[in-house]
This record gives sequence, C-alpha cells and structure tokens, in this order.
Amino acid sequence: MRIITQITSSAQATVLKGAALAALVALPSGAALWAAAGPTPLVLGCLCLSPFLGAVAGAAMDRRHRNRRASSEERSQALLASVQRVAQLGIAERSLRSGQSLWSDEFHAILGLTPGEVQPSMSLFLDCVHPSDRAEVEAALELVAKEGRRLERNFRIIRPDGDIRIINGRAEVEVDAAGTPIRLDSIIQDVTERKRLEDELDGLIRELWRSNEELEQFAYVASHDLRQPLRVVGSYVSLLEEELQGNLNGDAQEYMGFVRDGVRRMDRLINDLLTYSRVGRIATDQQVSLEQALASATADLQFEIEESGARVRADGELPVVMGDQSEMERLFLNLIGNAVKYRSPERPPEIVVACHDLEDAWRISVTDNGIGIPVEHAERVFGIFQRLHARDEFEGTGVGLAIVKKIVERHGGGIRVETDRAEGTCVTFTWPKARVMAEFPA
Repeated sequence: MRIITQITSSAQATVLKGAALAALVALPSGAALWAAAGPTPLVLGCLCLSPFLGAVAGAAMDRRHRNRRASSEERSQALLASVQRVAQLGIAERSLRSGQSLWSDEFHAILGLTPGEVQPSMSLFLDCVHPSDRAEVEAALELVAKEGRRLERNFRIIRPDGDIRIINGRAEVEVDAAGTPIRLDSIIQDVTERKRLEDELDGLIRELWRSNEELEQFAYVASHDLRQPLRVVGSYVSLLEEELQGNLNGDAQEYMGFVRDGVRRMDRLINDLLTYSRVGRIATDQQVSLEQALASATADLQFEIEESGARVRADGELPVVMGDQSEMERLFLNLIGNAVKYRSPERPPEIVVACHDLEDAWRISVTDNGIGIPVEHAERVFGIFQRLHARDEFEGTGVGLAIVKKIVERHGGGIRVETDRAEGTCVTFTWPKARVMAEFPA
C-alpha cells in the first residue's frame, strides 16, 4: 500500500498517465475503464498490461524486420533481373517430381515469348527449338535428368516472328540428400551475334593465312629464280674483265666494279629474303641449348670478331629452350653480327649475352658498346628492308633484324630495343618456357 501511495504522487502520476494513454490507444475498449477510476487504478492497470504492451512492441518490430527483408529481396530480384538482361542470360528450373517449370523474364525474352501469356513447360521449350536440333536437345536434357550430368550445347531456336537465333544452353541437376535428382536447372544465352563475329573472324584469319602463304611462296620461288640470272651476269662480268684485261681505261674499270658490286649486293639481298621466307616453314622444334647456339654463331663470325677485336661473352648460365636449332643460331648470328658491324670507332666491341628468369618466360638480352640506335628508330629497325645508314657507311640489306623478330614472334615471344641507354645498344627478347608456337603455314 505504501508503494502505491508513493507512485500516485501528482508528478509521477501525470507522467504515467501520458504514457498509459498513449498505449491505451491500441488497447481493446474495455481497457479504457481503468482510466476512469482515477490515477491509482490507472497505474495498476498499466502495470498489469505491461506484458501485453511488450507483445505489441515486439509485433511492430517484427513487421519492420519483415518489411526490410521484403525490400531487400525485391532489390536483389531487381538486380538479378538486370544482370540477366544485360548478359542476355535466361534462367529456368523444372521440378523432376511435379514437372512444373519456372522461367525468368529473360528466358521468355530470348525465346521471343511474353511472361504471363504462356505457361512454361518442357514441351513449350522444345517447340521453340529448331526442328533440326530438337531431337538432340531433348535427348541431352533427358540424359542430364537421368544421369545427373552437366552438359553444354549450342542449338538454334525459332522465335514466333520467324527469327532464327543461335543459343548456348547449359543444364545440370540438383539432387537431394539421398542423391536423387529433384530439379533440372538450365541457363540459355543468345550467342547469335557472337557466333557471327567469330565466323567473320575465322574467315579473315583463313584469308590472311592464305595471303601470307602465297606471299611466302612467291618470295621463296622468286629468290631461287632470281639468283640464277645473277650468277650468269656475275660470270660474264668476270669473263669480260679477263678478255679485256689491259684494254680498259679508268672509267671502264670503274663501271665494271659497279656491276660486280651490284651483282653481289643483289645476291645478298635475295639470299636474306630467302632466309626470311623460310622462317617457320622448315623448322624442327626441339630442345635447344642457348650456349651451343651462341657458340655456333660466334664461330661463323670468327673472322669479323678477330678483325674488329671484339669480345663476346655470356653473363651467367644460358638455359635450354624449345625451338629450332638453325633459327636460334640465325638469331644470335644477326644480333652479334650487327653489334660487330655497328661498332664505335673509338673502342673495340664488347658484346654481352645475358638471361633473366621471368617465371613463365626467359628474357634474353644482347648488349654492346657500339654507336647505338636512336630512340625514334627503335621500332623501325625491325621492319624488313629498313636501313638507318647509307650503303657507303655500312653494308647490309635491312633484313637481319626483321628475321630476328620473325623468329622470336613465331615462338610466342616479343622483342624490343631498350631506349634508356646512354651509349651502345641493348636488344632484349622474351622466350616462353611453355611450348607456345605460332602456326605458320607449312
């Protein structure tokens, strides 16, 4: 009784009345009788109704949580629908127990159907499949349903407007805890445009290979056919010089020298062109020791190396790679030959061959202390017949680095000239460790 008297003090009773009246708005009408009995019954009524008020508050919180969950699910469904529409992916599922099918909106759209206007079913889907592909698709779906396999097929459909589309379909089975198939899940995607572009690309690639094959065959035949007339010209020039020896004046001898020089340069040019056309045509790829290839190249260049006082060395151990022995020797022959040819007149050539491990490839560098290559010509030097100097300065046909580039790229690597050097030249190329070979026409 003392507790009730303390609670019914005017200040506390006023506060409790306000809270109780707010709560009584949601109470049954009979509960309002407590309010007419004065402050003490009101307080007692509120104390007795506190479990009920807690339940009301809990229900309100549950409603808010359900609303949040519903809103989150709606956003997720909207996002999933957007993803399906952008990716042109249609999703469907079919119960293997009831036979009932559910299709996404994009599944309907790919088939040219409107959601709500048709009842999704297996038979409706098969009716949309092109008659020539229908039996295969039906058999594939039955196999997936029975054996639980995961299959992927390309097939055609015919939309209600007669448009034929190419579809990529994937299907798999969901099983229960006992391993029994219970649901068939399917995904279809319209790949018509992708297949069209792939077919166009395949056609362009085939045409490119054909054109390259014709050009290489032309270069190969022309090189052989052109060398024979040059030999004839060279032979008759030598005979004329012997026949007219002592009877030629200074100008005539100079003219004969021009003829000999022209025949010699033309023969070298044709020979280099023949070498370029042969890259990849007669290759026998196997394990090749870079150290042996380097030794063979320096042996072929022994006269030039001794004459120039050049020093060629390997910085560290060189690996064994997959490639063609003769092509690798040709590669080092051209790179080291260029380093010796384009040496600085102020110092003897120093040529260093190094190799770095890039995990999936080797990076090989050939560095010299010669006259260097200007930055603006770092890409141009790998073009065929590209020369940076006049013939009276340095001999050459402009094919050597083009051959090197073709050999490197045939094996799936890349080549470039380092442009951050103060002097000399550094040519680096990568050589994949895996067997990644470009398919050159045989």
